[in-house]
Amino acid sequence: MIFEVTPAHIQALNDVDLRTLIGHLAEREVVAAGHSAAAVTYGGHQLAKDGGIDVRVALASGRIKGFVPRLSTGYQAKAEDFSAAAIKSEMRPKGELRESIRDLGRSGGAYIIVSSKGSVSDSSLENRRKAMAEAIANEPDAKPIFLDFYDKRRLATWTNQHPGIIPWVRERVGQPLSGWRPFQDWSSSPENEDGQYLLDEGVRLVDPHQTGDGLTAEEGINRLRSILSEPKGVVRLVGLSGVGKTRLVQALFDDRVGAAPLDRHLAVYTDMGDNPDPVPGELLSRLQSNGQRCIFIVDNCGIELHRNLATRLSASNLISLITVEYDISDDDVENTDVFMLEPASKDVIERILNLRHPTLTNPEIRTIADFSEGNFRIALALAN
Repeated sequence: MIFEVTPAHIQALNDVDLRTLIGHLAEREVVAAGHSAAAVTYGGHQLAKDGGIDVRVALASGRIKGFVPRLSTGYQAKAEDFSAAAIKSEMRPKGELRESIRDLGRSGGAYIIVSSKGSVSDSSLENRRKAMAEAIANEPDAKPIFLDFYDKRRLATWTNQHPGIIPWVRERVGQPLSGWRPFQDWSSSPENEDGQYLLDEGVRLVDPHQTGDGLTAEEGINRLRSILSEPKGVVRLVGLSGVGKTRLVQALFDDRVGAAPLDRHLAVYTDMGDNPDPVPGELLSRLQSNGQRCIFIVDNCGIELHRNLATRLSASNLISLITVEYDISDDDVENTDVFMLEPASKDVIERILNLRHPTLTNPEIRTIADFSEGNFRIALALAN
């Protein structure tokens, strides 16, 4: 299967990427269970003193299950083939049980060692679990703890349950999927993916088939999020080239804009100009058959492809879809919320030019903004 992560991909991850992957996966599980991703913490230097925990889930109440087995769960990431013999010294450096493991035991939590280079049989897995149990055998405070060991195969299985994370792993190990990308700067702007999205107070989004004043950028973002947060939600975003359609889609996942941002770990993006393999219809069918939740994003998507994908989506319970295209026709599209993105205001164009080209004078910026008539691509080309 092309759209997957294999144990070999997991094995190729370095220390930092392994820990980041576990963090991403834990966030996705926590959010899917109805909690905030803020309950998951990870980061820092791999060799820094961490108390034996690289990724921590700390939920006060509610339910959680699966690869995050307890409300309080700690993961120790090891980018090595971590043997049963090494477990005791990891959990009990200098003969003393780590205080972080004691704390997990007191709260009835879970402690999981993740080895990205190990691939263990059932008997080897039991030996590792046994070694973990022996490390806490004489520790009353730690007795309630749940212990487990994830090898590269189990971690690959966990990753493949979350389609939005698959492209990220493949890119990190130098084997990117053909034309499919995780959440990142899809618009290819000069800034990175964390660049601030500048809101426009004027009308930006219009439903071509309804009367009314339309929506401001923030109102439009909130409206699109509302549709796409629900399974089977289908949106088509159209507008002239250069008005910022792809950048707007990227902002749907930005927690600094509007309310209830979409989960960026759900995003599966392609641009039809990149000749994706597998093609969108084939990948959509695979995701549907596996019962996987994602937000499917197809840029430069023609109307016939959109109709085909929207029709297939009616058979899905977990996937939502947004397509983007230079298409301002009045054709009706069934089972789809269609929005047209209007050109940006002169004020927003000037603000962006000030940020990206601080050496330009105010008269130069005003002249460029006037000439571009709300088209970001023209404005930036002239500024360059």
